[in-house]
Amino acid sequence: MADQGNITTPNAADLDAAARRYATAQGWTMPDGSYPIRPANMHGRDDLEAAIRAVGRGGASHNAIRAHIIKRAQAIGLSDLIPDNWGSDGTITGHNSLEGTVEIERRYTSGDTGKAELRADDGAKRIGGYAATFNRQSKNLGGFIEVVDPVAFNQSRGDGWPEVIARYNHDDMALLGTTAAGTLRMGIDSYGLSYDVLPPSAMSYVTELVERGDVRKSSFAFRTLDDDWTMTDQGYPLRRLLGVQLVDVAPVNTPAYADTSAGLRSLATKFEADLDEVRSMAQADELRKFFVRTDGPTPAVRKKKGMFGPAAAAALLARREDPYV
Repeated sequence: MADQGNITTPNAADLDAAARRYATAQGWTMPDGSYPIRPANMHGRDDLEAAIRAVGRGGASHNAIRAHIIKRAQAIGLSDLIPDNWGSDGTITGHNSLEGTVEIERRYTSGDTGKAELRADDGAKRIGGYAATFNRQSKNLGGFIEVVDPVAFNQSRGDGWPEVIARYNHDDMALLGTTAAGTLRMGIDSYGLSYDVLPPSAMSYVTELVERGDVRKSSFAFRTLDDDWTMTDQGYPLRRLLGVQLVDVAPVNTPAYADTSAGLRSLATKFEADLDEVRSMAQADELRKFFVRTDGPTPAVRKKKGMFGPAAAAALLARREDPYV
């Protein structure tokens, strides 16, 4: 009988070499042993959900990965979990029967909060930094701001950071390390989400760029599992990320917030509003209307008293430092 290793372990990311060989021989994985999806009575549903969420991270062609996942879903009787709209690049937009938004989003740390830096480790040069910081309000993302809650990464951490990778500028052709290989280490403290990666010798130029200070920022990519919408004390829409699936972390050149359509889709779902309407309101900076009642009397506007001297200067400075404009 073939050596099955720990084929029944709950988390497919923990399969040992013997188990992966066995799974590959059974046709449960891609030819290279990746994307294992075992039978339904051997944690197949968990494997399938993990594989669906992992599409788009590189490896084999995305079409081949999707074909494998669809075939295995049919084989174990869970075709209903297959997303309706997979993009040609492997990304998923919209919703399916998996809980939460499955579109990949990217966020970047600003200033020196997530500064990428070089770290010495027994003579080896590692790159580290904070990919995300907690309870720090983002800049205006297009009608709303965002905060990463300290519990946001708890599920990914509890699962052992499965299949998280580090890529320079989020580029598939610039792989720096992976949690699966032990070359990428993730951590959480009171400040935020930290990473520490040992790049291969072929990527030594990235290490040099970080060492010289040319690359200083950090970023993370994720899929939202749970979020909440409220208002800031200043009356601006605030999205709080409460649960995310971490996809990758990256030292980056010029941080710039990527498309926030997933956030707007989340807001549309919360208020059962038309997505196109939400997008139009975001462009007009009118998303706060979702949070303010319009069926009651208009509150009286209190006329401000005139300010002079130092008080007037302080008020002007406060307006110039408004973080939402």
